[in-house]
Amino acid sequence: MLIGELSQKSGLSRDTIRWYEKVGLLSCDKALRGSNNYRKYDNAALDTLLLIKQSKSFGFSLNEIKEFLSLIETDDLDCATMEPMIDSKLNMLNEKITALQSIHDRLLRLKELCSGDCEAEILNAQSQ
Repeated sequence: MLIGELSQKSGLSRDTIRWYEKVGLLSCDKALRGSNNYRKYDNAALDTLLLIKQSKSFGFSLNEIKEFLSLIETDDLDCATMEPMIDSKLNMLNEKITALQSIHDRLLRLKELCSGDCEAEILNAQSQ
């Protein structure tokens, strides 16, 4: 399939697909290029893009995804390898949730202050 079809099937832009090739996340076999030198992709490329897309939705960086793909390529990806990476993401996510909850709580308090003498109470709340 050509890049347009790959883009449509994966839901990723052509530029994104080209970027993934450039940074080494996706490879295009030169033997698959047509006589017009257009890149042709197989279903494995689509599978890789879908894996990248899903991994990004879980919060993994492109470098981490590159590591996954390398482990898949060498048939070394297993639960023992993935578990510490997942635990690290979960810890980071829990820290973000805690920070966001703190912001949420502070905003709720600020909103409550706005129901009274807004200016004086807001200035007082900001200094805390």
